[in-house]
Amino acid sequence: MSNNIQTDEHSIFTFIGVSTERDYDAFSLILDSNVVILMEKFFYEPQKMKPEYREAVVDFLINTIDKDKVPGFAIQESCWDRNLISLNMPQLKKLEQALNMINSWEKDDILKHKNSSGFEYKGIVIRNKPSLTESLIPHFEANPMIMGSYAMLLKIHILNRRKSKANKFKLFREFFDFMNYEVKAVHAIEHSLAIDYFLRSSTKGEYVQKLLKFGAKDPLSAILTSCWDIFFLRFLQLSYMKNIEGIIMPKLVTRDDALIELARYSSIQGLIDLNDTPLPIVSFDDNEEFDAETITFLEEIKYETIRTVTQRAIAYSGDRTVHINNLKKKIREMENQLVNNELVSKSE
Repeated sequence: MSNNIQTDEHSIFTFIGVSTERDYDAFSLILDSNVVILMEKFFYEPQKMKPEYREAVVDFLINTIDKDKVPGFAIQESCWDRNLISLNMPQLKKLEQALNMINSWEKDDILKHKNSSGFEYKGIVIRNKPSLTESLIPHFEANPMIMGSYAMLLKIHILNRRKSKANKFKLFREFFDFMNYEVKAVHAIEHSLAIDYFLRSSTKGEYVQKLLKFGAKDPLSAILTSCWDIFFLRFLQLSYMKNIEGIIMPKLVTRDDALIELARYSSIQGLIDLNDTPLPIVSFDDNEEFDAETITFLEEIKYETIRTVTQRAIAYSGDRTVHINNLKKKIREMENQLVNNELVSKSE
């Protein structure tokens, strides 16, 4: 197992560090959405949990009493209501109450609560399941950090429909040109996903399929979930390098198998600031060698990425409104294409 991946003795919680080459003792723990949801379940209904999950939460809380737990973005993802296009405030209140109480407990409190019936919540939380998502553009004002990632994953989903018939180099070239010349940002994680899916063996691409959820009934909702997975890993890397908001030597705590697999190959190597935007320099390690043709192709891509850095920088300097609006138009076109294709496929 990579040095940056450790799973607890219950095989429930996994701790992800920033480098496959070294481990370190974390002070801050960035909690993924599935972790805070499990903590909330433990607070309100511990006896309704499977025993192995209840024990895992107990051990996690006891072993991390002295850690700085960071649940902010997990709360945002968990409580974002796509029907309301805003946070579901009753749900937010319920979740924050649970987390705040739990984080105030000592060991004896945790052990006592383990055998209790939990806390009764007297408020009312209504969360209606959304219908088929037609567009996520209205949500970007509250979640602007994932728009670039969303556009890139949309492109991969669209290209996936041609994967069995098209030349792999043409598919990747189309993805790269979109990322580099239209989004005008080279995101290391999304770039690596495209390489693994389009240019490597089918075995290596399996974790990409799992992460991106091809063929989901609600494809845009599935892509949003994938964006959040990638965001948590990127936020971990940035926090490690920048100590964002007092986060010190962080690790990410998750239960997401696809995210764990992605992190297994990912190492932070440095950080650059481009127009006041911090960008992590990430390497992706694996033992699979490319053939000579693929190596030559990727070398060309690398040098093209370097040559066009100024073009990308200009797009995000000064007033970004024109570029962002153009990107939203491209996103809307791709959303229509993907949703319409999925509807046609299901009707056939």
